[in-house]
Amino acid sequence: MRFLIQNIRGWGAPGRRTQLKDIFKTEQVDIIGLQETIKHDFSAQELRWLEHGGQFNWNWVPAVGHSGGLLLGFSDEFFEVGFWRKGSFFLSADILQRNNNLKWRFMLVYGPADHSRTSEFLGELETEVSNCLLPIVVAGDFNLVRRAEDKSNGAVNWPQVRRFNDVLASLSLREICRAGARFTWTNNQASPIRSVLDRVFVSPSWEVVFPLSSLAAVTRIGSDHCSLILDNGEKGLKRSPRFFFQTWWFGVPGFGELVRCRLASAISAAGTQRSSVDLWQHIARGLRQFLKGWGANLGRERRVFREDLVKRIQGLDEMADANGLDDEGWAL
Repeated sequence: MRFLIQNIRGWGAPGRRTQLKDIFKTEQVDIIGLQETIKHDFSAQELRWLEHGGQFNWNWVPAVGHSGGLLLGFSDEFFEVGFWRKGSFFLSADILQRNNNLKWRFMLVYGPADHSRTSEFLGELETEVSNCLLPIVVAGDFNLVRRAEDKSNGAVNWPQVRRFNDVLASLSLREICRAGARFTWTNNQASPIRSVLDRVFVSPSWEVVFPLSSLAAVTRIGSDHCSLILDNGEKGLKRSPRFFFQTWWFGVPGFGELVRCRLASAISAAGTQRSSVDLWQHIARGLRQFLKGWGANLGRERRVFREDLVKRIQGLDEMADANGLDDEGWAL
């Protein structure tokens, strides 16, 4: 099973939700945890739009003013959600994994950017995790580094570093090693500062059950944070193929005429010997199959261009991690 953890820097940012849904669809995630939604409430329509492959059980912590906000969702197909918990800096749920009847807790956190509240954040984290009797995953944007190497300029607050590491040690939490980008955040300046702020920690009891867990950072596009994809190492459960009608197809030139032609062709091919119900099922099935293939091929050039762009960005990220970039490189 796969989990998506990301600081989205505002639910309403242009193109942000579309990018999020693309990751959701591509990575086939079963748990999604978003930080810094900067949103006070979510409508059922907004949440249904985000879902792909089935319904999710959602809950959230409202933003405070123009900062913060958490959104957490679990696939109804794979998880039964029990008790939700909310705090100033976290949102968690006790969940039952349907395929193995294992009960564990997922805790999504967003550490304060205002470091005058760091002690409050770490205190809340310590209290919640120490009182948890279940295997636990703690993930999110902690807004803290653990070592000098976690920041590109090496300038770190050592008392905060020691306090953070002391709390993690007292809770026996282990950080899952990350593959991909060396840093998870950048300030998006011409000569940027980059840091590792986004992390996933697990308890020993969770790691014993899922020893093959892995974590990967997805190349960031349009955001200052990388997306994190946590895979618990279980063999993916085969999902039944489903057809999803995309409302944006109505904006494709000639779409209405295309559908009318396909319907007319299907009605003609069906003949008059069928009952009304059989005729409807035959036409709907044929149109669904056609649109599924048509939709998959639609915009192929755009998808190829986007994939090529992601590869180029990944190449630049690797160069930056290995040797750094000059001003011209960062300007790209």
